[in-house]
Amino acid sequence: MEKEITSVLGYFSFFKYYPNFDEIYTFLSKKTSKTALKRALLNLERQNKIKKVILNENDIKYTLVEYSSPSLVIPRSKATRDLAKRVLISKNKLKNWKFKAYVKLISLFPQIRLIGLSGSISMMNADLDDDIDLFIITSKNRLFTSRFLALLTAYIIGLKRGIGQYKAPNKVCLNLFFDESNLQVPKRKMTEFVGHEVLQMKPIVIKGDIYEKFLEANSWVFRLFPNAALVFSIKYPVSSIKKILNTKCFILDTVGDWIESKLKKLQLQLINKHKTTELITDSQLWFHPDDFEKKLTKKFTSP
Repeated sequence: MEKEITSVLGYFSFFKYYPNFDEIYTFLSKKTSKTALKRALLNLERQNKIKKVILNENDIKYTLVEYSSPSLVIPRSKATRDLAKRVLISKNKLKNWKFKAYVKLISLFPQIRLIGLSGSISMMNADLDDDIDLFIITSKNRLFTSRFLALLTAYIIGLKRGIGQYKAPNKVCLNLFFDESNLQVPKRKMTEFVGHEVLQMKPIVIKGDIYEKFLEANSWVFRLFPNAALVFSIKYPVSSIKKILNTKCFILDTVGDWIESKLKKLQLQLINKHKTTELITDSQLWFHPDDFEKKLTKKFTSP
């Protein structure tokens, strides 16, 4: 198990993040008990292979010795101060009145079913220059309508990230949209990195049982991280809601479909003008200006 533990710590070190006990347990690639994990961590500490980063008595993190310093266990060490600083920065970003107003406004649109924090902000590990990554699940056949509404609202409030803008502190980065009709990550994206992103995503707006459906659709992550199944229960009852067809509903759906088709055509034209590594389908939109997965692969495969 020691190899699996150091692998988890090595992964998080790439993002300058030190996981706590529960996070190590969640992302361990080997099924085990928490008691056994505690013993293994203690053994690694005694071998001087890992060290603790103590934020406070209730918040203890772990790191590999090669990524630490001899004074890392001291509460006032640089590593501890840096961690505490990023937590504070993340909290301030989320408390910003513009961001709070933005989330409140777009949550009012019925086309938007879930809004989640992703990236560094989801782990409370953001730096001052970081933007706020958001993951959005939309209602069926309203992917491009939802993106248009989310972008327009961000533009009006002054939170829209500019095209090609590398650093956009406190702006929202709308980098992932899923239509509720297709919540499963594509097979070629079923990697350790995306598995982390699925489980690290923190929903801040949930309508109905859409989050449970998202986890159920992506149960493949529990094969990568078998202990996570105990942390993220996927045994939720899925309610069956029958749609009552009437003239008013039919007319609204027809108009909505027409708007969706026009917005889709317009957005695809704009996206294709600046397209690089984006993944665009009828039910999912993946925008990642800074592809950490490629950097991770390069780091852990290079000699």
